Amino acid sequence: MTRRVTLSDVAERAGVSRATASAVLSGKEGKSIRVSDEKRREILEAAASLGYVPNTAAQHLKRGDDNHIIAVFTYENIFPTDPKSEYYLFFAGIQQEAEKEGYDILILNNWAKDKSRSSRIRLASGAIMIGVTRDDEHITSLVKQDFPLVFVGRRQIGDNLPVHCVTFDYKPAVEAIVSHLDEKQIVYVSSKHSLAEPSADKSLFLHDYCNRNGIAVVDIVIEDEPCEEDMKRVLSSRAVIFDRLFIADLFAPVLPDRGIKCAIFEDDWTETHSTWTRWENRRLELGALAAKHLIAMLGGNEEPGESSVSIPLIIPE
Repeated sequence: MTRRVTLSDVAERAGVSRATASAVLSGKEGKSIRVSDEKRREILEAAASLGYVPNTAAQHLKRGDDNHIIAVFTYENIFPTDPKSEYYLFFAGIQQEAEKEGYDILILNNWAKDKSRSSRIRLASGAIMIGVTRDDEHITSLVKQDFPLVFVGRRQIGDNLPVHCVTFDYKPAVEAIVSHLDEKQIVYVSSKHSLAEPSADKSLFLHDYCNRNGIAVVDIVIEDEPCEEDMKRVLSSRAVIFDRLFIADLFAPVLPDRGIKCAIFEDDWTETHSTWTRWENRRLELGALAAKHLIAMLGGNEEPGESSVSIPLIIPE
């Protein structure tokens, strides 16, 4: 992954402080910081050789000439009005952190049939991206133009684009669930519609852990509805793990009282699976972390990368 050149890189190359490099590159030297002609030339040469591009959003914030707006952008048909929504706590966490730091929230969604609305994202200083579907061409354009973005959930855009995301720490959570089930064979049910990076990560961590511990995995990938053969394989198992709640719900009516150990690689955000092994709902914390990182990026204090929130296991009584 190609790392974005920062002001700190320029300062290090020129052998000056970050404040001095900032003063020169923003044209403010001589007011609070005095810089010699030779040192100014070295800073400019360092910036040119490294390919440094100023973060214009951060400059606006420092001058105080914008509205301190964070966009929450999604390609899904969602709006955080229902506390039972899958996305509600993400939005709530973002809003709480933004309010604490003095930022307003601009909520945008962009359906595939109306791509023109995506231009509104530039009304904000930066954006937090939520949702499974997306327009990679649009996102690639924003990243290449140095527009600050943070994704909720791991996302890979292109081969070498620096993308910042916050995600749940799936690996130890997945391993804890499999260890708790304590079976030599696991039936793992996913959907052909669950193609986002987090689902791929959970599957990878599951298979890696099972391979290392001599546990067989029977993979079932369902279409829109489970077929008769899928149902038979699930009902004949001793332990089954579902990738998402919506997949578990397709099988839930036939599972009670069969002695099958059931688990979900998700939190119970619907509050309808209290008897299933799952992990804690930390969506509020993840939303807040996304806002915290975006605000740090806007201030020039954060590099693109990945940060995570732990998700402790919940074992039903």
